[in-house]
Amino acid sequence: MSGVSFKGDIRKAYAIIDTNRRLVGVKLLPTEEQFNSYDVKSLKKPLAYCVAVKSASLGHRVKINAKTSSCGGSSRVLGLTKPGATYYDGTEGFNLGLYKDREVAKECARQIISLDKEVYGVIVQPLEYFSEVNVPDLVLVICNPREGMRIMQGYAFHYGVTKNISMSGNQGVCSELTAYPLINNTVNVSFLCSGTRYLAGWEKDEIGIGIPFYMFSKVVEGILNTINPVEIDERKKEIQSNLYEVNINTLTIDYGRTYYTELEKIKREQRKNGA
Repeated sequence: MSGVSFKGDIRKAYAIIDTNRRLVGVKLLPTEEQFNSYDVKSLKKPLAYCVAVKSASLGHRVKINAKTSSCGGSSRVLGLTKPGATYYDGTEGFNLGLYKDREVAKECARQIISLDKEVYGVIVQPLEYFSEVNVPDLVLVICNPREGMRIMQGYAFHYGVTKNISMSGNQGVCSELTAYPLINNTVNVSFLCSGTRYLAGWEKDEIGIGIPFYMFSKVVEGILNTINPVEIDERKKEIQSNLYEVNINTLTIDYGRTYYTELEKIKREQRKNGA
C-alpha cells in the first residue's frame, strides 16, 4: 500500500463513517525489542486492553504487555499469558455464572477465540499514527449500529455476505473484535461485553467492528461506492462536505435517488398502471 493510499484511505474513512471516535489501529509484537522501539509512553499502572482501545479511540497512544495488562481474560486472549487448565475445562466460565453448566462453559472456552502465538506486547493507537511502512494488524471501529451497517455494506460490496460472524456477548473487544478477525482473516462484529462496558464506559448504543488491516482499503472503498444507492440526501450532503474538506472529489454524488426510493417509484408506477 502506498503512502498516498494509506493516508487517503484514512481521510476517506473519517469523512464517510459517522463516529465521534478515532479509528483504532492494533499491532501485536512478538519481542520486547520491537515493543520498546515504539515511541509510546509506557503505562504507569496496569490497564485493561479494552480500556486501552477506548483511550486510543479518544486520541491517545498506548502500549500494553503482560506486566501492564490488568485483565486476565484479555491477556490470555491476546497471547500475553498462557491460559490455565480451569479455563479450558469450563470451571472459570461456570464459576462466573455465565453459563448453565461446565459443559457449556467448556464449549464456549473452546470457541471463544484466543491467539495461538506468543505476543510480547500490543500497540494500540489512532490509526493515523501508523504508516504505509508500519501498518497495524487490525483496525477497530467503535460506532453506532447504523454506521456499523454502512461498514458491513462496504465489506459486502467487495467480499459478499460474511458467513463467519462470531459473538457471545463475552470478551467483546479482546476476542470478538481482535483475536477472531486476526485468526479467521475476516471482519467481525461485537455488541461488546459487560466487562468492557463497565471498565471502558462505552455508550449504550455503541458496537464494535474489527477489520483485518489488509481488508481496510477495500472496505473503505466499498462504503464510498455505496453512498449513492443507500444514503439519503441529508447524509449525502454531509459526506460531500466532509470529502471536500479533505480534498477528495473522486465521487459524484447522485442526489434524489437511492435504491429503495427507486423501488418505491417503480411500485407506484405499477399500481398506477394497474400492474
